[in-house]
Amino acid sequence: MRKQLSQDENKGSVGTLARGLDILELFAGESPELTQTEISDRLGLPVPTVHRLVKLLTERGWLVRDTASRRLRLGLGAARLLPAVRLPDLAREPLRALAERTGDTVNLATLDGHEVLYLLSETGSHLLTLRSHAGLRLPLHATALGKCLLAQLDDDAARAAAGREPYEALTPRTVTTWAQLRANLERVRREDVAHSREEYEVGLHSIAVPLAWVDGDGPVAVNVSLPSSRAGRADTVKLVRELRSTAAAITGAAR
Repeated sequence: MRKQLSQDENKGSVGTLARGLDILELFAGESPELTQTEISDRLGLPVPTVHRLVKLLTERGWLVRDTASRRLRLGLGAARLLPAVRLPDLAREPLRALAERTGDTVNLATLDGHEVLYLLSETGSHLLTLRSHAGLRLPLHATALGKCLLAQLDDDAARAAAGREPYEALTPRTVTTWAQLRANLERVRREDVAHSREEYEVGLHSIAVPLAWVDGDGPVAVNVSLPSSRAGRADTVKLVRELRSTAAAITGAAR
């Protein structure tokens, strides 16, 4: 049974929510990046209170911390609640057009903690195609999207995001160690495209390319998923070309 909050508890919860929203609103103005001390000074809140609220907002993805400067900025937390945030909204038509041209499912995703987070998915017309949805989470080490996102980070950040070894062996082809995954990432960085050939699920092939998104708070990528039976060399080359064209169209729409 749902617990009923007392009047004092309700007031405290509302106050905490209000302070959290106050923090988020600071970043929407002229200060896209702030330290916890700066937040404390501008809102007149004790540093321990700011630390507690920032910790929660960071864990939920509403704020992210730059690994070099340690300054905070807005994250993609809203994407879990609002599918029509700016990036998915701009990407929707290019992804829908690609799904129509290829007949396969096309997705837009970002990195969230140790997982791939789907921001948008457009299903193709083929009967044999993957069905996805916004909000879906998948492992980084076994997916083309995951490897494409990790490859946009330096090795230290990528290894931290990938999590503890051994990684889960989802199929006989899944890489399970950092050494194997790092070799994959080096290839992705050289070729600017990532593949998952039955590494996440037997019979499933996926291709992903990075998306240059200047307003984002982390790596973003687009992918197409299809049965391995349709993933011959000629088809794969064509899909890579289509994905790059789509990524360029999304980036162009953002300018």
